[in-house]
Amino acid sequence: MTESDPNRPDPEALLSEVAQNGRGGLKIFLGASPGVGKTFKMLQAAQEARSEGVDLVIGLIESHGRAETEAIAEGLELIPRQRIPYRGRIFEELDLDAILQRAPAVVLIDELAHRNIPGTRHPRRYQDIEELLGRGIDVWTAVNIQHLESLNDAVARITGVRMRETVPDALIAKARDLVLVDLTPSELIDRLKQGKVYVPEQARAALDGFFSPSNLAALRELALQTVAERIDLDVRAAMRRRGVEGPWPVRTRILVAVDGVGNNEEVVRLGRRLAERRRAPWSVVYVEARDSDPERRARVERVFHLAERLGAEVVTLRGQDPVEEILSYARARNVTTLVMGRSRHRRLAGLLGRTLSQRLLREGGEFEITFVPSSIARARRREPGRRRLDAAGDYLVAAGVIAASGAIAALLEPLLPLANLSLVFLAGVLWVAVRSTLGPALVTALVSAALYNFLFTEPRYTFLMHRTDELLTIVFFLLMGLAGGQLASRLRRQMIALRATNAQTQTLLDLGRRLTAAADLPSVRLETVRSLAEYLRVRTVLLAPTDDSGALREAIGSDTHSSATAALDDKVRAAAQWAYDHRQPSGAQTETLSGLTWRFLPLAIEKETFGVIGLDFAGTPPVSSAQLAALDVLVSQAALAMARTRLADRLEQAKVAEETERLRSALLSSVSHDLRTPLASMIGAASSLRALDGKISPADRAELLDAVLSEGERLNRYIQNLLDMTRLGHGTLRIERDWIGIDDLINAALRRLREPLQGLRVTRAIAPDLPLLYVHPALVEQALVNVIENAARFSPPGGEIRLTATRAGESLRLTISDQGPGIPEEDRRRVFDMFFTGSKGDRSKQGSGLGLAICSGMIGAHGGRIEALEGPGGRGATIAIALPIIEMPPSTGAEGADTDGETGGE
Repeated sequence: MTESDPNRPDPEALLSEVAQNGRGGLKIFLGASPGVGKTFKMLQAAQEARSEGVDLVIGLIESHGRAETEAIAEGLELIPRQRIPYRGRIFEELDLDAILQRAPAVVLIDELAHRNIPGTRHPRRYQDIEELLGRGIDVWTAVNIQHLESLNDAVARITGVRMRETVPDALIAKARDLVLVDLTPSELIDRLKQGKVYVPEQARAALDGFFSPSNLAALRELALQTVAERIDLDVRAAMRRRGVEGPWPVRTRILVAVDGVGNNEEVVRLGRRLAERRRAPWSVVYVEARDSDPERRARVERVFHLAERLGAEVVTLRGQDPVEEILSYARARNVTTLVMGRSRHRRLAGLLGRTLSQRLLREGGEFEITFVPSSIARARRREPGRRRLDAAGDYLVAAGVIAASGAIAALLEPLLPLANLSLVFLAGVLWVAVRSTLGPALVTALVSAALYNFLFTEPRYTFLMHRTDELLTIVFFLLMGLAGGQLASRLRRQMIALRATNAQTQTLLDLGRRLTAAADLPSVRLETVRSLAEYLRVRTVLLAPTDDSGALREAIGSDTHSSATAALDDKVRAAAQWAYDHRQPSGAQTETLSGLTWRFLPLAIEKETFGVIGLDFAGTPPVSSAQLAALDVLVSQAALAMARTRLADRLEQAKVAEETERLRSALLSSVSHDLRTPLASMIGAASSLRALDGKISPADRAELLDAVLSEGERLNRYIQNLLDMTRLGHGTLRIERDWIGIDDLINAALRRLREPLQGLRVTRAIAPDLPLLYVHPALVEQALVNVIENAARFSPPGGEIRLTATRAGESLRLTISDQGPGIPEEDRRRVFDMFFTGSKGDRSKQGSGLGLAICSGMIGAHGGRIEALEGPGGRGATIAIALPIIEMPPSTGAEGADTDGETGGE
């Protein structure tokens, strides 16, 4: 058997079969709906296998209380389920480890689409089955057609119910056996009424909803189609393994061939009608034998768009011989019916039996072939002007080569035998064939043969030949010239196709390398735009959403000298937004706003869209289907890279959060010092009072009691800070607003801080006629207490704390300044972080680092802001608080004027 043997087995099919060795086999019992008897059929098959000696166990079976199902399971070994507590209840799930330890030959696991309870090894049951298959254990399972992922939307439209538990379609493709369990709608409805599917109350509701005759008939059709597609895959795989050429007429499959010249739309529409009538899959192919002119390529793309809109698969084949490529593809895909337009009328080719129609009828006798008649198909196509100029140039080159060959042969005639001079002309023929097309090569061969006869054979300067060997030389030369020219021309076209394919592959590899090196999202965007602009040589722009609303903005463009998106008018932006919202291409060569020169492609993966890529094809020929396919791959690579960077960012954030939590736990343990110190002081003072009662003076007693009170207040502040920080962190802090003046808040805060402020001067500068604030008084007061206490802690004895309140636009600005060591500039942002106490400047060994963090949370909850600044005159620190001013409704003016100044407490 040679490599060219048509019956040679497909190596990939054999390798795929070998790869399955060592893995368990999956057998799926597929039903159109619940109640058709999938579980019963599976148990029935299990009993038969057990009687034949197969080591078989039940991993999990859901009988739903059906007596006949439970009865047929009698005698089969059962693996106990594992019990998992979840939300106060106990659930029973598949015990995967017990099955692996038991290691049976076959295990039965019902309900393939089931979602496992949190706490199990895998979130989905089909993942449990994948692990068992990987260990070499055969698995039998059951599933309903509505649980297939690809049919989820179709089932929702049919039944009005969207399935939340789905399984990948790849499981159906990988299953070794697929068993259809089928019942007619009337039989299933009878079972439902008899209570064999649901209890009577549920059965009545089901009959009015999901189990209507129309729904059941549609689901049954989907199940039959799924099984038919799987059988078709099995047949094609068997053909590849055996090396058998198709078609095997087990299922109708239609192939429509177009040429970009004649009645392509009519051919495609007829193919669609045939596929619809026969309920068969269909494809549309175009054979690209050489570089097509822009006009033909544009026609082919329009036909492809029509075919895709009608539901066909479109394929571009490359090859020298259209008939050979079409038949080869049709046999490989097990096509049964060919549809194409009648070839153009060519008298000479028709007389020789070489037209496309004649060759298809002669070489494709095993296919059903339908030709579509059309006057367009019989018309002779006129070449565009540019193509005629290119052809004229090729023929001029051929004429020059013929003349040069004659001159060289004349120079070599005294040195070489006559027969060897023909090699000079043959070399010229081959050179023309490699550099041009088949036509000029054939003309070169014919003219060279005539010139060789005219100039070098006797009698010279005539086309007569008297010697037989000269005649044979001319004949063989002509045959070799024709054959060599045709082969060289074919090689040239193949090289052109290979170069195009290599360019696309190189572009993909280059983009892959660039994206791999890109570490963040901006880098991925930049490399994506650069690669696409270099590949297609068009202006490229990437638009990304600005926020959760999905509004797009220009993120980066390929034009570095000017705005890359200056030409994006409202219509172009609307096309970009549509592509983003619908996750489908829009613009040029699409079905949405196709009149634009821009084409937009969504950067989408799974359920996430990162933006759209825009390509401006103004002034360029239509993009070929191969380039569009490569473009889709490039965009998919970019989307994957963006998803990778997004995942890396999230992992980094999770790592930072974990580190922060670890630091928080460590520092909370250090906070215990701040809690123990006042407790120890209070316990010591109380112990002294108790032990020395009656022996200490009234002054010492008063001092001890003051110490207990002071340390108790200090401890209360620490605990209040911790509680407030916890409430802020968990979002449970409620904002109950009221109208209050800033002077009242300052007075209340100062009253609470009488003792910490002893020995310090507090000055206030409050601008007159400041409006009332609409805030939570207790929270803002606590924020002021924390800031003022922090200023008091770091102020020197006798120092000044200055409070100023002014209006700044739509905010009320309050500043608290001290004369302490100040806060270094690099720490001013971090002082509002939890547990940050600084390494120099305002640093307290007894501070927990919570006070200013709580202030930031409380002020931020009101829509305000807080910041740390340099103190007046470069000395100390200033904490500036800005709270938004809200206009007070007239009806609340009297109620809002609180004049007693008592605001401090919750």
